[in-house]
Amino acid sequence: MKIVDNGVLDPSFMDFTTPSDFARQNLYCTPQFGHFYCNQYYHIKRNYLDLFLLLYVCKGTLHLEVDDRHYAAGSNQILLLDCRQPHYYYCNDSVEFLWFHFTGNNSIQYVEFLNKQNDMIYSGNHIDQLKEHFDAVLSYAMISPVNEHRVAMNISQILAKLAAPAQHIFVSNHFINPAVQYINAHYEESIELAELAAACNVSPSQLIRNFKKYLNCTPHNYLLGYRLRQSKLLLVTTSMSIEEIAEKCGFNSASHYARAFRAKETISPSEFRNMRF
Repeated sequence: MKIVDNGVLDPSFMDFTTPSDFARQNLYCTPQFGHFYCNQYYHIKRNYLDLFLLLYVCKGTLHLEVDDRHYAAGSNQILLLDCRQPHYYYCNDSVEFLWFHFTGNNSIQYVEFLNKQNDMIYSGNHIDQLKEHFDAVLSYAMISPVNEHRVAMNISQILAKLAAPAQHIFVSNHFINPAVQYINAHYEESIELAELAAACNVSPSQLIRNFKKYLNCTPHNYLLGYRLRQSKLLLVTTSMSIEEIAEKCGFNSASHYARAFRAKETISPSEFRNMRF
């Protein structure tokens, strides 16, 4: 559909879909989408729209104002916006971008999780690889009838890759890798935050920020998760007692281990051991 709007230039297009009840309740879906080429007259100002926006900037810069803050998304950057809050985005010169609004499934929770971690603008070496998923969302949405499952799959791929870029980025990251290696090698022992920070040559507070940035958890939570993971192997592959496993995995008592295990798994270590895998 050709666009007749201030600042939107040829060969821009926009189109609409009517998601099925099944898609709205169970899938990610896009009710509208497009590929825009814009000049300095383009601007969108809204108080509220009950949708979320994913936008990939191909060329130029798109500016965004929300909560009295200014953001600028440039080439090969992605903008993720919760349109339920007042927002204003515009172009000062020229910009080309792919975009789609989306809803459905657990959109609210995913967007809140992502924007809490990354503050709406996404960049990095992995971002340009996501363009193919934007292209796919638009392509499958243009088919009549819409291929709703393929649309949902590609939206899910975008959100997942924004939440967790390629695993090797984490594993090789010098900001946290020494601490991760230390935990993996010494999880049976008592480990202090200061030890981990020293291994990375940063302050304890900076290490916590780095873990949250690259692994979406604190050093303490990573250590706890690794200990519980190792304990599962021992529960399933050995006849060691719960007390022995607790000590082996760095817990200060069997009761502490049992509480931590149940808090994460909703069952006790003994119940887990009795499950058939």
